[in-house]
Formats: sequence, structure tokens, C-alpha cells
Amino acid sequence: MTLLHLRGSQNTVPVSFDRRFLRAMTRAMTAFLCAMPAAAMAHEAAGGFILLMPTEIYIFGAGLAVLASFLILAIVPAARFHRLFALEVRVSTAPRRIPTAPLSLLSLGFTLFLLYAALAGPDDPLTNPITLGVWTLGWIVLSVMTVVFGNLWPWLNPWIGLLQILGLGKRPILTLPKQIGFGVALVQMFYLVWIDLISLHATDPEALFVHVLWFLVLNGFGMILFGTEEWTRRAEPLHVLFSLLAILSPFACTQGGKLGLVFPGARVLRDAPLSLSASAFVIFMLASGTFDGVSSTFKWLQLLGVNPLDFHGRSSVMWPNSLGLVGAFVLAALVFFGAIWLGGCMAQSTVSFAVLAGRCVYTLVPIYVAYMLSHFATRLIMDAQYLWIVLSDPLHKGWDIFGTAHNHPSQSMFNTESGIHLIWAFQTGVITLGHIVAVLMAHAVALDTHRRPRDAVLGQVPLALLMVGYTSLGLWLLAAPRL
Repeated sequence: MTLLHLRGSQNTVPVSFDRRFLRAMTRAMTAFLCAMPAAAMAHEAAGGFILLMPTEIYIFGAGLAVLASFLILAIVPAARFHRLFALEVRVSTAPRRIPTAPLSLLSLGFTLFLLYAALAGPDDPLTNPITLGVWTLGWIVLSVMTVVFGNLWPWLNPWIGLLQILGLGKRPILTLPKQIGFGVALVQMFYLVWIDLISLHATDPEALFVHVLWFLVLNGFGMILFGTEEWTRRAEPLHVLFSLLAILSPFACTQGGKLGLVFPGARVLRDAPLSLSASAFVIFMLASGTFDGVSSTFKWLQLLGVNPLDFHGRSSVMWPNSLGLVGAFVLAALVFFGAIWLGGCMAQSTVSFAVLAGRCVYTLVPIYVAYMLSHFATRLIMDAQYLWIVLSDPLHKGWDIFGTAHNHPSQSMFNTESGIHLIWAFQTGVITLGHIVAVLMAHAVALDTHRRPRDAVLGQVPLALLMVGYTSLGLWLLAAPRL
């Protein structure tokens, strides 16, 4: 396999060409494309690539695996399946309550340091701590840790400890209207995603200083005015997000308050159905992850009339991408709610549409996690190296605390055929596994909702087909030529 880079960037993912293509054509394209100017696109500074492998085989196989999981579950006796979701393995006695204040104060100190570094540190986004701290650690790494260990945000929220010490937020001054549901969290999350995917200054340290400061001030005053518990539960977007991701954690408090291992997603059977606004929050997260993949493809840029090989940066597509993000959300909501409505009709369900949708929307969470892990896999490989460098000299003062300040990030994994195949295999496996977990959760919800197993299977058909299609879409986006 011959490898080349389409765009010059420190984090560029290489272009891979199968050996079946003419070597002469590869050399010619290499000479031409390597001469082209680079233009920054995403916050991870990832360059464009074209992956010319037999990806259709993987895409078809992954979709087939998800479909097969649904068909197998359709014939598995309900009693046996219930035992899987009811399985609990105790790993320790009742865990002690860990105080939130100490860790929260440490988190506040870290956040204040990031704000200081944004102004006093280097202008380079790849070496300024705030960029790595917000997008890599706070967004990606913390999401992964939440999926594994459960919701850690109550301890890492920088406001909790300070407000406890000051005696604020325990008793609300005002009442957060029930009518708005999770609307405040949804609007805030839309703003964060817009900054991440569309804003012209997503990685600019000074711009991030302003965004982070506004986020802290808004949610700090929200906790004081409306009470810490109610504001974090319905209005603070990171708490809402991490609470949803935590349903996939294998660690849980079992009956009797013991710490145990459970099947990932088993909480879907005991958690209350989500409201319409909370369901919209989940759908938006999945839609935003999907649009993140779509917006960087050559096909999307061509649809906008932009030459992907002469791309001038986000400024040329900011408004179309803003509309595209909203459109992706609306389309995802229509497709999901349509599948739930059709499934209810096929099963002749007596359960209300709101309850069906509120329970089934949990099944989108593992799909979102799978998209996130597969999409950011290459970024994490590079950002981990930059983070190790930044730790030695966070303010660009010539320090070398850990002896890594002069290290150079390596792209060696991207420059070999085996490395490219390993990354693609990981992405394929994660996407497939995430959708299979979603199918399992949907089956558990259906059996728990409908009286007869036959109705449960019929009611799942539209949602299962949607998951099969989403599996193929996710892998196609990873394989499609993109920036």
C-alpha cells in the first residue's frame, strides 16, 4: 500500500492507496497534491485523506452483523434474554460516599489555570493547554471515562465545591420552569457543538477563553439562582450529557447498595422514560456527530459548490454548515420518531407514543459513543503526544518538567499499511459493537414494554432497520474522501 498526504498539517491523517492502483498514477498524484496549500479545517487540525481500500466489504459485513443480531434476538426466548440484562456481579461492599468538594475545587483550579494559559500561553492551538484541556480532555477523554466508570461530573464540575463552601445553590432562589424541560441544556449544547464544528475560532486560545468564561458564569449563576441540583439536572449540558453516557457503564450500585458489574445499558430497564426535550437532547448529540462526519466529506463540499481541493477554510462554509447542523438535527428527529411511531403501529401497542419514544431514545446513546470513538481515534493518537509535550512546558517558558518538551509528535502509525488497516479495523469494530449494544437495549425495552414477545419483535423492526442503515452510514463517512 502506498501512502501520501493530501494536506499539509501536523495532525494530517495520511492518504492510503491500494497497490492495485498504478504506481505511476500514485506518484503523479503525490507530486501534484503535496504541492497544494494547506488550509486549517477542524479543531483537531486533521488533514484530509482518501482511503481507497475495499471498504464496501467491511460496510456490508458490519450492517449484516447488526441485522443478524436483531434476527437472533427475535428467536431467543424472552426469559433467557432477561437473565442477561438482570445479571449482577458484586465486586465490593457498599462504596463509601466520596465528598464532591475536594475534587471539584481541584477542577476549579485546573479550569482557572486553563483560562490563564489561554492568555499567557502560546498562540499555537496545538501547544496551548486550553485547547487540549477543553476539546481533548474535557470533551473526548472525559466522555470515554464516563462510559467506563459512570458519571464523574458531579465531582469534576468546577462550581460544586465552591458553592458548597459558600453555602450557595442548596436552596433555590427562583424556580426553573418545568415547561422548558431540558431546553436550556439543549441550547447550551447546540452552542458548544457550533463552536466545535463550525466556529472560525474553535481552537483559538483567546476565543476559547471567552467561551469557557461565559459557560462558567452562566452555569454558576444558574446554580445559585435555581439551585444546584435542579440546574445541573436539566440545564447544565455537560451534566446532562454525562448522565446519559453513564447508562453504558458496567459499574452500578446493585440491589442492597453494593458496587457491582452489570451489562452495559441495563439501566435502560429501570430509568424513567425521557421527556420530549431530553429525547431531543440525545437526538441532537447523535445528529451533531453524524454531521461532523458529513460536513468534512468531499461530497458535502461539492454539494455546496466548493472545490474540496481548493478549500479556503471554515469561513467559506460557515452559514451552510450552520443550516446543515440544524437540518441534520431535524432530519434525525423525524427519522427516529417516525421509526418509533411505525413500530408502535406494527405492534398495535397500547403504550403511548411519548413513553415508547422516551424509552427507546436511550438506545441512541451507544451509537453516539461508537461514532465519537471511531471518529476521534486518529485525533487521540496525535493529541496524546501533544499533551505529553505541553505538560513539560504548559506556558511556553522554556521549561522541561518531564523531559518531553522537545519531543516531536510521530505519525508513524499512519505511514504503514498495517497501521492504516489497524485503525480501520478498530473503527469498524467500534461502530458495529455500538450498534449491536443498541439493538440489545432496544430488544430489552421492547420486551419490557409490550405484553407479547411477538409484538416486541414487530415493534422493533423499523428501529432495527434504522440501526442497520446507521451502521453503514457511519462506516461510509469514515471511508469517504474528506478533508
